[in-house]
Amino acid sequence: MPAASHTTPTLPKPSTVKARILAALLEGRTITGLICWQEFGSSSLAHHVFTLRGAGWEIDTSMRTVRTSDGREQDVAHYSMTPEAIEAAGDAGRAFVETVQARRRG
Repeated sequence: MPAASHTTPTLPKPSTVKARILAALLEGRTITGLICWQEFGSSSLAHHVFTLRGAGWEIDTSMRTVRTSDGREQDVAHYSMTPEAIEAAGDAGRAFVETVQARRRG
C-alpha cells in the first residue's frame, strides 16, 4: 500500500528478513518482537518495520499490555497491515509473497 505520498512501495530483496516480515504482513498476520525472533531469527523488528515504512509500506502499530512471566506488565508492539493495505498491494504483493515462500522452501 502506498504511503501518504501515494508512491509505489519498494519491495525488499526476497532473501532478506525484511522480505519475510513483509510477506507475513501481506498474508494478514500480526507480528510481534517475539514472533520475529522465533520465526525470522531477528531481534530488530522495529527497525525492519521502520525501513519498510520508509520504502512506502503502510504498516500499523498497536500497543498491547501483556503480563510477563514474573508478573510485571509490559507494553508490546503488534505490527499489521489493514485489509485495504493488503488489497492495495494487489497482484504484485501476492506474487512477492509466493516468491519469498518459494525461496524459503529451497
